[in-house]
Amino acid sequence: LCANTEVRAELAASRREGETDKAWLVELEHHSGKLDVLAYAREADLDFGVGQTNGAERGRRKIGADARYNITGSWSVAGSAWHDVSLVDPAKRDALQLRSELRGTRTDARLAFTTFADRLRDGTKASSTLLEAGMTQRFFDNRLELDASTSLPLSRTDSIDLPARHRLSARYAVSSDIKLVGSYELANGDAI
Repeated sequence: LCANTEVRAELAASRREGETDKAWLVELEHHSGKLDVLAYAREADLDFGVGQTNGAERGRRKIGADARYNITGSWSVAGSAWHDVSLVDPAKRDALQLRSELRGTRTDARLAFTTFADRLRDGTKASSTLLEAGMTQRFFDNRLELDASTSLPLSRTDSIDLPARHRLSARYAVSSDIKLVGSYELANGDAI
């Protein structure tokens, strides 16, 4: 469309045992100084392709948008919203994520709000709404990184992939090619 905005569209089909399956994708991507936006719509039949498509994305239609705005060089806010619906059963998800991140030379801090509203394959409803916070601290010329994060439920935590969780992790760069990573997580939710 212009120097900062690009539109992409793809259409594909695969044929197996006399059956034709299709997939399509439309994206609008915009970058202008402090703002980055990606809006998308995509769909893939359940048996589309020859294994190159993520199994979780097959048999689904997903429409959404991601945006990030850099308020300053070190502070940004981001948001994502999407509607994801199954083409083969009643399952669907409506999701919203809002996030603010402050990045420093040695310390990063983040605060986020996430909510999922799901309808499961059997037609039952599940939802989760969480407030998330975290901090990362780097030491020894960024060779050692310690991270702590927590997510606290603001309502139920029915969604299996969005429980309340608390995580500690450490990453140490032995060399530029070798990194040791360790993480410990406690998760608790109504679906776990």
